[in-house]
Formats: sequence, structure tokens, C-alpha cells
Amino acid sequence: MSKKNISGRRAFLFALGSLGGLGAANLLHKFNCDLVSAQQDSKYLNNKASNKDNGAESLRKIAASKGILYGGFHQRSHTDFPLDLKFQRTFLEDYGLIVGGFFGVTVGPFGSNNYNFSQIDPFFNFAQQNGLAFRGHPMIWNQYNSPWLVEKFKSPNTTNAEIEQIFTNHITTLGKKYAGKVNSWDVVNEVINVEDGRADGLRDTMVSGFNGENYPTWLKFLGADYIQRAFELAHAADPGAKLVLNETSLDYSDASGNSYWEKRRRALLTLLTNLKAKGTPIHALGIQSHLLARFNKDFDGNKFRKFLSEVASLGLKIIVSELDVSDTELPKSIEVRDRIVAESYYEYLSVVLDEPAVTTVINWGLTDRYTWLSDFAPRSDGAEVRPLLRDRQYNRKPAWQAVARALKEAPVR
Repeated sequence: MSKKNISGRRAFLFALGSLGGLGAANLLHKFNCDLVSAQQDSKYLNNKASNKDNGAESLRKIAASKGILYGGFHQRSHTDFPLDLKFQRTFLEDYGLIVGGFFGVTVGPFGSNNYNFSQIDPFFNFAQQNGLAFRGHPMIWNQYNSPWLVEKFKSPNTTNAEIEQIFTNHITTLGKKYAGKVNSWDVVNEVINVEDGRADGLRDTMVSGFNGENYPTWLKFLGADYIQRAFELAHAADPGAKLVLNETSLDYSDASGNSYWEKRRRALLTLLTNLKAKGTPIHALGIQSHLLARFNKDFDGNKFRKFLSEVASLGLKIIVSELDVSDTELPKSIEVRDRIVAESYYEYLSVVLDEPAVTTVINWGLTDRYTWLSDFAPRSDGAEVRPLLRDRQYNRKPAWQAVARALKEAPVR
């Protein structure tokens, strides 16, 4: 299948996407079942030998042969990590990088000068002990801030100077703690939200708190320059780390040419251009790539390839930072779902990996047993979600084969 053109099978799926309700699901089920014998030569849909993980072939090795770093994240509490030996062995087989913990602006529910690194250190130690690259995520985010900081944001008595001090202390503390030992940091996370109505497209920082409340955060107290300031502080704390702006919801398009995703891409390009013009020490863009298999028909490879090229033209590297594929609203049949999810992985990565500036790919999880989508995007039929490359028993799925094929076809960096 050509990477530059939409395959006949994908074009058929596009047509199915325009159909609604049970009729479309039934037609899709029949279509997939009829194609079983015809598609046995399709490497990423033929899973007969995929469960024999003999180490002869691994994603990290395939990626490394192309100059690409392939990594993963583990969506569980730090108290669970690194789980059992099977988990560890499988993680090390697939991934050469690990994302360090899940933390917001403060590490633990403590005061601004009282840090607890227990959420991060298990991941950092695992990286050190096993020769993995370590990636920190994120330094600054508008969500998941510690309760004491949320109260600061909400209080009418909090001054800009207080928030500036917390902001500075936090970035500096994290950066220096792991200085020289971090492959990359997500310095700021999810700063674009065109629906907030600002001319610059920045998120208005009114986000859901722990109790479902809305509260103002960084933008109110520090102004739009907080983004540039965050990168400057991170660079001063760890001059050797690759510094990343991580953003979500960039992947799709529609016939209008002015979709939600396209507006977000334009706003982000403007922000990145301005940051570079100011000499900001930003090195890469992280594209979260939380794909939705039901939107396969809305992925325009040519438009997305152009966007990636525009980012690269700014002198930035690109990281596929949180890759998974939600299977909500797909038919319940595991065989059908797995094929469509594999298609999503392959079509997306075939486009993305054509861009030489893409140097890193990170799956947001290892196995369907541990995925944030079980809670965040459950299926209405109650079936277990299957968004990752391995099933709950750690067996390779068609999605694994799809990723391997896309990596093998990628040009060398």
C-alpha cells in the first residue's frame, strides 16, 4: 500500500464513516469478515505469529535502525511500578525510553518549597537501571495542580509575585533535580484552546479543579509570556535537556478547511513562530496523537504532512508524545476493532514518519490492561477498550504489526 495515497480499503472505511447507527456497524462487520482470507498477506493485519516474542524483532530495534527513539508510558500509580517481571521484560523489549511519572505543577500535596519525588523516582530509577532514556512530563500544566496551589489560584488575596515565585521554584527544582539525566522535558502542556476566544488562541486557563470547579491559573497571574519564561527557566536549570511544548488535538481535518483541529494547528504554529523569533530555548513540539479510530476518515495525510513540514521549518524536532487509538464507537467484535485500530496506527505513522524532523515516538501505555482510556473513554457496550499494541495478556496485536510495518517503511534519519 502506497504511503502517499489512500488505500482502497481505507477509502471504503471513509465511506462507511458517513453512514450512521447500527446499519454502518453491521455493514462494517460484514465487510471485515469477508476480507479475512483476502488480507492474509497484509503484515499488520495477520497476527498468526504475533504472540511469539522471541526478541528477534522489537519496536525499539526497528525504530533505532531508522534513527528513531521508540518509547512508552505506564498509566498506573507509582506504588505499582514497575509491576511484575513479565511487564518489565515486555516494556524493555518494545521501548527504549520511559516517560517519568504523571505529575502536574507541584509534586505531591505540599507547599511550594516542600517537594516529594516519590511519584517520579520509580520511573527514573527504572530508566537508570535498564539504560532507558528518561522523559519528564510535564513541568507546567493548567490541570492536576495540587490542592494547596488551587487554593492559591482561587484566593482573591494571592498576588502575581507569589505565583511567579511558585512558578520559578517549581521549574527550577524539577530541572536541577534531574539535570544531565533527562532526554526531554515537556516544559508546558496543552496551552492552546481556540474555543476560549483569545486572539492568540491560548487556553484561558479556566480548567476543572479537583472538585469540578473552574479556577484561573498561570495566564491570569503571569500573562501570555509565562510560556516563554517557562522555557527560559527550564533551560537555565538543565541546559542539556531537550525542551518540548506538548499539545493535543492536532490530527484531523474536514472538508471546510476550518475545522477545530485546523484552527488549533494554525494557532500553535503562530505561537511556535513567535517563540522562536524571541530566541526562546524550545527544541521540539510534542504531538500527543490520542487518535480516534472513528475519525479515520477525517485524517488528511497531505494536510498533516504540510503541518509537520511547517513545524520542522522553524528548526524544531517533533515527538509523537502520547500515541494511542481509542476504539469507542467501533463494532464490538474484537477482530473488527483490532483491524480498524491497526489501520489508524499505520495510516497515521506512515504520514508522520515521512517527516525527518520526527525523531521520537512514544506509546501512551504498554498493554490494554493498563490504559487511561478505560476510565476516560469507556465503550458504551461495556466491552474492554483495546487501544494499545498489546492485549491484556501482553500478546502482540495487529496494532503492533501496523507500527512495526510503518517503522520499517520510514526513511532513515
